[in-house]
Amino acid sequence: MGTGKTSIGKRVAQSLGFAFVDTDELIVESSGKAITEIFADEGEDYFRDLETQSLRDCQQRSQQVISTGGGIILREENRKLLADCGYVIWLRASASDILERISRNQERPLLQTANPLQTIKDMLQDRSDLYAASADFEIDTDELSLDETSFGICESTRVIFGNQ
Repeated sequence: MGTGKTSIGKRVAQSLGFAFVDTDELIVESSGKAITEIFADEGEDYFRDLETQSLRDCQQRSQQVISTGGGIILREENRKLLADCGYVIWLRASASDILERISRNQERPLLQTANPLQTIKDMLQDRSDLYAASADFEIDTDELSLDETSFGICESTRVIFGNQ
């Protein structure tokens, strides 16, 4: 969350000539509800089920850049699906940078807490090992612009998969 997955993903997809897919957008389209509504009405477990289904749908396609929600790696099945989908990139950012980037967005159900910075720190601590184990490539986005991050990802992808 707040690491630039959507903005960077769109740039990388365009640069590589791939489709861009956002699993959160797939969930909103398929459910007809905003993510905040899904969390409020059905709860996080139901949302995670929808997340898994959206990733299964993505698995059926190729030549795409997939942006996922940060919690998708919480389920072992999703980590396996990500690996099956292709080259997994972890966009890292510090808790303070994440909070700064998302502070104007009230659509983050997991951050509706008394101390959002601590919540972000806790989530990063809980998830970091899963992100590291799932990622083929990691890039720290704190000191990089969107263009620099996108370029680095495109170049690493070209090295891994040959010139696209």
